[in-house]
This record gives sequence, C-alpha cells and structure tokens, in this order.
Amino acid sequence: MDSKTYLQASARTASTQFHEDIVSPAMLEQALHDAISAGQNADAIKKSLFYGKALDAAHPTQSLQTADSNLNTQALAPDVLHAALGLYTEATELLEAVLATMQGQNFDAVNAFEECGDIEWYLAMLYRNLNRSPEEAKAANIKKLMARYPEKFEHSQAVERDLEKEREILESHHRG
Repeated sequence: MDSKTYLQASARTASTQFHEDIVSPAMLEQALHDAISAGQNADAIKKSLFYGKALDAAHPTQSLQTADSNLNTQALAPDVLHAALGLYTEATELLEAVLATMQGQNFDAVNAFEECGDIEWYLAMLYRNLNRSPEEAKAANIKKLMARYPEKFEHSQAVERDLEKEREILESHHRG
C-alpha cells in the first residue's frame, strides 16, 4: 500500500474524540513527564549499547538497577533491540515537543517532521530484520483496522476488540 492511500485509509479509523473529562490536564502532564524521563533513560542506554557512548555519572540512568539480571541479551537480533529503543527514544523527542507546546511554546513542525524521519529510519531497520516492507505493514494494518471499525472509528470498538480476529488478519499477512 502506498503512503498516500495509507494516509487516507488511516484517517477513516482515527478518533476525533478528546476526553479531557476523563483525563485531566494534570494527569496528562504527569504521564508525559514520566514517559519523557523513561525515554531519556532509554536513549542514554541505547547510545551506550549501540554507539559506545559512556554513561554520564550525573545522568539518571546511574540510579537504574545494576544488580544481576536474568535478561537474555542474545535472545533477539541486536537490530531489533536497537530499532525498538530508537523508536521509543524518537517518540520521546516528539513527546517533548508536544509537552513544550502545551506549556506555551510554539509547535515546531520542522522538528516534528524530523522526528518522523528518524522514526522511519528505525522502522526501516526493523523491516530489514523482519524481511518485510513498509507497504506490507500498512496493508495489514489497514485490513486489521477495517475489521475493527467497519464504518468509521467507534469508541466501543476501540475498547472491545476482537483480538483473535485481528491476529488472524495479521497472520494472513505474515509469510515464513
């Protein structure tokens, strides 16, 4: 599926609702701060793991768990971990821009667009590792969303999903 078609098809299933009556601005702000802090820690770890950058003694990562772990760092290809951390850290940078805007700064569309490119770069790394293409992912995603939202986005369908049906659709797009 080409990008233009994907953008059009994805708009059909996007929520136009904003439930500030459920999530207060203070709750949102705290969640953003927490996510940004965790993302900054992940970024420092990513840069150390994959770029050899020393961890800064003053950085909050120094307070992270340093005891022994049962984590099997060889359980998957390094590019998968690199891509996952990269996607998270680039999303963190986008959240920083969003938070700054909600705190009164002008939205920096140039920076947001740059983060899109960085996210695409990490997605490309993951696609290469999966031997898949962005077009395949877009087609599978839209097919899954069309099953979830046959007409358009509906709140109840977003909350009460048929995960087995969605998995079946995704598996039909998976090869080998």
